[in-house]
Amino acid sequence: MRQRPAPFPLLLYNPDVVIAATVRHLVTLAVVAYLCAAGWFFILAPWSGFWQSRVVAEAPLWLSSYLSNPALRGAITGFGVLHFPVALEWLAAATRRG
Repeated sequence: MRQRPAPFPLLLYNPDVVIAATVRHLVTLAVVAYLCAAGWFFILAPWSGFWQSRVVAEAPLWLSSYLSNPALRGAITGFGVLHFPVALEWLAAATRRG
């Protein structure tokens, strides 16, 4: 009688290594998702109506003039753009590790 193969042969081979790799991949995906979401937030938020109505309007008077300045908004947008290469580097490092 022939023995049936195990449904998850990798899990039976070395479960500690497989679980550690799975957790590492899930953490990498969570970090990449966070970086992309934060990047889009920092790109879009300074130019939205939310920024004008909630952030600038509720800031102290001396700070509201700086927050409504397009140069500062552009700097925040640039900070958001920087999140995407960092996310790509996380993915590249994860594929190098395997």
